[in-house]
Amino acid sequence: MNDSTQTEIRRLADGIRHSLNLREDKLSGATRTEAQHLLERAEDRLGLGEEFTVVAFAGSTGSGKSSLFNAVAGLEIARVGVRRPTTARPTACVWGEGGTDVLNWLHVPERSRTWRESALDGDDQRKLHGLILLDLPDHDSTAVEHRVESDRLVGLVDVVFWVVDPQKYADFSLHSEYLTKLAENSSNMVVVLNQIDKLSPAEQTAAAEHLQQLLVADGLTDTKVRMASAVTREGIPEIRSILADTVDSKQAAAERLLSDMQAMAKRIQGELGEPVLAPNELPGASRLVETMSEAAGVEAVAQTVHDDYIRRAYRKTGYPVLAWMQRNAPDPLGAKHGLTRDELIRASVPATSRAQSSQVRLMAHELITESVKSLPLPWQKAAAEAEKSSTDQLSDTLDSAVTAVDIQRQTPGWWSLAHVLQIVFFVATIIGLLGLIVMGIAALVAPAGLPGWSWAVTGGLFVLGVIGSIITSVVAKSARNRGADSAARDVDHRLRSAVGQVAESSYLQPVIAVVDEHRVAHEKLRQH
Repeated sequence: MNDSTQTEIRRLADGIRHSLNLREDKLSGATRTEAQHLLERAEDRLGLGEEFTVVAFAGSTGSGKSSLFNAVAGLEIARVGVRRPTTARPTACVWGEGGTDVLNWLHVPERSRTWRESALDGDDQRKLHGLILLDLPDHDSTAVEHRVESDRLVGLVDVVFWVVDPQKYADFSLHSEYLTKLAENSSNMVVVLNQIDKLSPAEQTAAAEHLQQLLVADGLTDTKVRMASAVTREGIPEIRSILADTVDSKQAAAERLLSDMQAMAKRIQGELGEPVLAPNELPGASRLVETMSEAAGVEAVAQTVHDDYIRRAYRKTGYPVLAWMQRNAPDPLGAKHGLTRDELIRASVPATSRAQSSQVRLMAHELITESVKSLPLPWQKAAAEAEKSSTDQLSDTLDSAVTAVDIQRQTPGWWSLAHVLQIVFFVATIIGLLGLIVMGIAALVAPAGLPGWSWAVTGGLFVLGVIGSIITSVVAKSARNRGADSAARDVDHRLRSAVGQVAESSYLQPVIAVVDEHRVAHEKLRQH
């Protein structure tokens, strides 16, 4: 058995097993049952190894499959009857030694088993060593138990030869109940138009072409029609050659299992539906985060940080006299609570109103509905249950988003420089002003008593202080505004990011988990 084929079989088996572990309503009961039986069959068949290839001749009553079986085997093994029903139980012919474990697994009665080769055959049958050929009960038998047995074995064997006769090769039940449903196994099926000895050459060609068209309509595009006659032995060598090639490749069992696994994976994927985008991956997720940010009071916190920065910066960098006069101005945080400013900033967050909560819930519901609307109803129901568990925690979710952010008060280095300059220029202004006053009084008392340069020094000091204070104040004001805007933007960005993360990891996470569970289940069944 090809390693890659076996690996793919086991990978799909794991995917199917994963799907069976989903909540019971995620898959139909019939699919669950058939998938479980397939896993068991695959495990059993892989355990039996590749030494033997099992091929079954299946067909309707009167198709001549038992005669064809005997012709291929070269022995009169299968009973050929003239009354309905004829084949009541499977008949097996084994080429080579062994095969008992496989026959036991197939539940072929011991009395219906024949080992083909004898000392008289020499090497005539060596190419078929490893073949177990079955003649199945008629699939259209009037006896229900015969049809059940035929259907059971068709589901177990590695290759099926469908034997049809010229009168009933277009039978509706054959095509609708078997060939169409087994189209995925077309590489493991052969259709034989038997009893061609009853047709003229022109009729043989017409019947074969018509049958081929029917097979294409059934989805068996890779299946070719073979013609044979158990009476004239026409086509028997070709059938034996096909059997010999099938046995020699030792791939039939793996190919049958792989096609069955692929068909089941496709069936389960059909019930699961296509994967969808999670709510946080949809365009509406950004609008939800914006609404949640508003409900969490992000703008209010950012404005508070802005105002607090301006107040503290002005007290440090404003003109000393004016800054001193502002010492009793209202604190934007109402800082009379005995708390740290970080705690006061968080305390300034307004409570989420009922209207805001309703708006968030409505947007979240619309977003989640949009995300899962194409999923089957059980998955939509699971998403709705997850959504309910999230909305119940809305207020705590928003509060945790804000309180989780570390809001640090900024104290830039330029504040100290501006403070020093303001003090220096203020002192220079005062000294210069006092000097001018003293010199003015002295000039009145003794007009000629002061040198001219003293006026220049004192006046220059005063002018320097005034101009320096003005320039420093203007530059500091601009810097304060920029710094406050920057601090507010930083806090706003970090709070909105925190709200977005909480929205995804906490508020939307239960629904995201449902979507991810669906996506993983679907991905594990993907065809390689």
